[in-house]
Amino acid sequence: MQKGYDDLVEESPQGSVFATSWWLDAVAEGRWRSNAVEDDGEVAAAWPTVIRATRWGDVHEGAPLTPFLGPLFRSEASDLKRRSNEVKRLEQLVAAFGSAAHVEARCNPAFDYWTPLSWHGFTQTTHYTWRLPELSDLDEVLGNARAVRPEIRKAEKRGVEVVEGSLADFQAVHSETVEHQQIEDAARNRLALQRIDAAAASRDARFILLARDADGAVHAGGYFVRDGRWIYYLVGASDPSLRSSGASSLLLWKAIERASGLELGFDFEGSMLQGVEHFFRSFAGVPTPYSIVRSTPSRALRVERPVKRVVREALGSSPIRAIRRPRGRSDPDRP
Repeated sequence: MQKGYDDLVEESPQGSVFATSWWLDAVAEGRWRSNAVEDDGEVAAAWPTVIRATRWGDVHEGAPLTPFLGPLFRSEASDLKRRSNEVKRLEQLVAAFGSAAHVEARCNPAFDYWTPLSWHGFTQTTHYTWRLPELSDLDEVLGNARAVRPEIRKAEKRGVEVVEGSLADFQAVHSETVEHQQIEDAARNRLALQRIDAAAASRDARFILLARDADGAVHAGGYFVRDGRWIYYLVGASDPSLRSSGASSLLLWKAIERASGLELGFDFEGSMLQGVEHFFRSFAGVPTPYSIVRSTPSRALRVERPVKRVVREALGSSPIRAIRRPRGRSDPDRP
């Protein structure tokens, strides 16, 4: 089953590195399920989720540092056949969840038709990532990114260079970001990144870049992962005292150059936060929508969640602070 599942991930338009069995083993070993649907002994569709047992029943959700999961389908020759297959398979996938208390997924942007889920009580929210899908002409790309060019020149004039780094080097600068921003889930994400690195390094599925100056000070760092279609900016970090150096822009540009050399697109993998969105938008990419879908069949859980929210606000928690920040990128001045 695992090979058939991974074959589906590789073929599926909705497939990505985040849906592979090795990635999910790294971030949720023993806790994830493919929820696969078979047809004549072949895995025809799947919806990987991480299972969390609660007193209301099983909750199906995403995993740490895993931007996209959601439904996976085989590719089809025509759009008409594709939509017909998606409707059929979504019916089967929803049935595969059985008596789940809650199902929630951040879906791959290639999952672009969620209507059949609405028939089963799902709701949907649209979020956006920024992408550079075409990188064959880097001069044109940089020419379009007018706000980025001065930042890159600023960093270069300061003697900042972008070099390969180790996980330890990256996590050292990331710890400064965590302390400065008081990022939630930092400890959990740190452990998840260590497990991801152990699995991804041997598969040539990641690289780490650091922006250093002539004195050896690390201004910024980036952890990037890749599959056969995209390079994803998974986690970013910067030294709060050196944020105005332009190093983050230079670092991202070097990652974009690498994507171009590998004939891949570049996905900034984020963010709906205003300052981060402004930074990503400055690279003149394409705003790419993706769906967050959720359903809560458990009536008891539907009642419990609003109560918890009211109690949290009554105790003085800021509504903004109560929201889990997305994967360590929350500073408006940096990715």
